[in-house]
Amino acid sequence: MQKQVRHLGGEPKGLIPPARFHTKGDFCMSTNVSRRNLLKGAAMGAVAMGAVTGTALADAPAADVQWDAEYDVVVLGLGGAGANAAVAAYEEGATVLVCEKAPEGEEPCNTKASGQFVIATDDADQLYGYFSKLMGKFQNWDEEALMGMCEGAAGNWDWMINTLGADPELVCPEVSPADQPDKFPMEAAQKDSWVLTDNAWGLGRAGYVYHWNEFPEIPESEHCLCLTASGTRFDASYYNLCMAAVNARVDDEKLTVWKSCAGKRLITDEAGAVIGVVVEKDGAELNIKANGGVCLCTGGFEANKDMIAGFTQLPYTYLQAGTTNTGDGIKMAQQVGAELWHMSNVSGYMWTYQNPNLTTTRFGGASAKNGIYAGLDGSRFQNEQAATRHGRISIGGRWISTPMPLPAYLIIDSAHIADGPMTNGFSDDNQAEIESGLILSGDTIADLSQAIRDAGDAPDFNANGELDKALEKYNKHCHANDNQGEEDDWGRMCTVPVETGPFYALKIGPTLFNTQGGPRRNGKAQVIGIDGLPIEGLFEGGEMGSVFADMYNGGGNLSETMVFGRYAGQNAAKRAQGTFEGATEKAMTHQEKLDAEAAAAAGAASELTGDYADGTYEGSGQGYGGKITVSVTVEGGKISGCEVVESSETATIGELALPTYCEEVVGVDNLDDIDIASGASNTLKGFKAAVQDALSQAK
Repeated sequence: MQKQVRHLGGEPKGLIPPARFHTKGDFCMSTNVSRRNLLKGAAMGAVAMGAVTGTALADAPAADVQWDAEYDVVVLGLGGAGANAAVAAYEEGATVLVCEKAPEGEEPCNTKASGQFVIATDDADQLYGYFSKLMGKFQNWDEEALMGMCEGAAGNWDWMINTLGADPELVCPEVSPADQPDKFPMEAAQKDSWVLTDNAWGLGRAGYVYHWNEFPEIPESEHCLCLTASGTRFDASYYNLCMAAVNARVDDEKLTVWKSCAGKRLITDEAGAVIGVVVEKDGAELNIKANGGVCLCTGGFEANKDMIAGFTQLPYTYLQAGTTNTGDGIKMAQQVGAELWHMSNVSGYMWTYQNPNLTTTRFGGASAKNGIYAGLDGSRFQNEQAATRHGRISIGGRWISTPMPLPAYLIIDSAHIADGPMTNGFSDDNQAEIESGLILSGDTIADLSQAIRDAGDAPDFNANGELDKALEKYNKHCHANDNQGEEDDWGRMCTVPVETGPFYALKIGPTLFNTQGGPRRNGKAQVIGIDGLPIEGLFEGGEMGSVFADMYNGGGNLSETMVFGRYAGQNAAKRAQGTFEGATEKAMTHQEKLDAEAAAAAGAASELTGDYADGTYEGSGQGYGGKITVSVTVEGGKISGCEVVESSETATIGELALPTYCEEVVGVDNLDDIDIASGASNTLKGFKAAVQDALSQAK
């Protein structure tokens, strides 16, 4: 049943917050709480990295709140997630208020600036398999939330076309984009990723889908597919589609949008359920009642310097978008007891030239085709030309965030400038930047080093000749093989030496697209409290509290705007109507689930008792890096042999321990008799489970 919007007492007005609200502490919980009393101390103890502060709470019941307006659903943030939440709630028949912090025409959200690819799939189970393997080595992820993402991705094509109103001929073209370069101006490499299918996206006709993923070596990656609203990248087409869908539904009776309106604090009842939100509009604070719930779609914290420094350990970063993403929603959720996760995970540590005249920049751009990177002491620290996957490079066979020994510098010579100037809002020939000192220079490396030291950020730069050593070694590789170059210790093919003065240095820094961390969510877009249970009436969508644990696949955040945005709006609307069935069990991370399963099985599983039939059997268990499969041979009712069939454990720890475990399991009566190899306890758990699985077939 649809509720009508009620502006109580006439036009919305600013009120002095009642006693239960605290203007200093920004902490909005009632004191006579059951669950929330449990959470209050923990939430206040979770204050870290400049995220939240709290004070003691006043004793005032929720019934005393003077409401300025009432809606079924309140959405905070109007990017991709907020737009989808608003549309979804509207389609469920709810009255909706959307509050956007930025003024009209100044919405610098990440959805607008991103690549416009939305992950979809033709098989939710297969996509789950891919994502679970992608994040398997990082156990801080939630199986239910991830499955919710994958199931939602299977419906993204239908939602984009039939609800948001995208042109199906663009979302799923009948002809290859390679055959229509004007209509689909994709780069050549991307054109190759379009694959013809018999029933593209379930539309009942043949069409092309876009296969793109950052980790094609992972099994089932072929089911990680992408949608675009226009067949192009970086044209804001998906963002524009979302905004058009909202604007088409704006109605004073059903859907209202307030720009220049920021969420400030959540309002809870005596049981800790979120029943409304305090927003600031036109300089006044308004108490807005949300009958079904509040949807947090406020993005990450990439524009909050204190939170970036605290959670990522970087002294500075350079934004690509999201200048208003200051962690507001994260703070509000934490104030009512939300659990935070994935706070150190970011998308896109990539090097860019520092230009103090720019607020944002596009994807990196610190080209080192004719130069090297030097850290604080002048030493070189990475392959400057390494291919990145959202800021991650492969080191030792593992994709990790680009090393960031800040401050850092791009070191080049005159040949680099002559080959093509550096560009990030710079002059055409870089002479203005050289004259102003933005690009430091010196006739010799010694002169350049002194200029860097004089600049003040690196007072010991090259004091021990670290840059000299690095350049000598780099140039040697450049001159090898008749000046054709060779690969150096960093895995870079060196062809152009840095040896012709004058020499130049430009301070570089990490460009950051977005953060992934925030309140933990479940598969229904509910925010999870620190007790593992959903916070009633609080939902979220988008990159804030992303399901991606460390490893991230491009297009994933936009998919989260579509999937969890619509989940949040739909479920908040259903809650207002009394039809929402939320989660009731405590949420568990993947690692917690593994630990619980291992603990439950430990006692019963350790004793090797039973009438085992002779033969060879295979069994599997979950290790640290993924599935462990072993082949167990039984003779005379005892284990006589054991071999590892499949594993993906850490090469220097788990993989080394497994052969020893196989030796020690022969003839034992109790699996607890196997000695734990240092650092390989989770590998041992998976091994034991695999042995037990094999033996279960021998009974």
